[in-house]
Amino acid sequence: MTKRKLIRNIILISLFYILALFVGITFYITGANEDFRYFGMFKELFPIIAALPLAYLGFCFQRRANFHSALRQLWVNMIHAVNKSILYTEFRVETEKEYLEALLLLSKSIDEVRGVYFNIQETSTDKGYYPFESLKSIYTIVEQIGTKDFNEAQLREANAKIRDHWQTIRKTFLREFDRSEPTFADTINS
Repeated sequence: MTKRKLIRNIILISLFYILALFVGITFYITGANEDFRYFGMFKELFPIIAALPLAYLGFCFQRRANFHSALRQLWVNMIHAVNKSILYTEFRVETEKEYLEALLLLSKSIDEVRGVYFNIQETSTDKGYYPFESLKSIYTIVEQIGTKDFNEAQLREANAKIRDHWQTIRKTFLREFDRSEPTFADTINS
């Protein structure tokens, strides 16, 4: 479950509890004339009224934890695939083996993204848009390089494009994580 869906569900459940509180207060105030009959019934049903949304909220947090775990694994695999692609453009020793390994890792990462996210604007008739096109662009760059002999300038250009696409992925992908600023840091400026 994405952060946006989790927050939406928390807000909806909070609104439900506010409504339940309002209904309970209304029954209490208006019940004075009728021996608190409706308030008594509300009080008897309140454990059920309270338990169901709480159970659903627990389900939401569990789905978020599972999603977060899948996201972390995907992130690790994407780092490996992109770094392999960057290295392929810098140090080409066993070109065919490195080429195939880089393509395989990128292909796996592309499909892992599909396992974690729906395509954007996907419907039953339209396949939508892949959520991280930069990853597919890196695949295309490595695929175009192939095992051919490229001069140093072409490889540097491909390397720069891969790094640019990677920065785009990082910027958008990491926003989904629940990250915090460290309490203690080792930075150059501190």
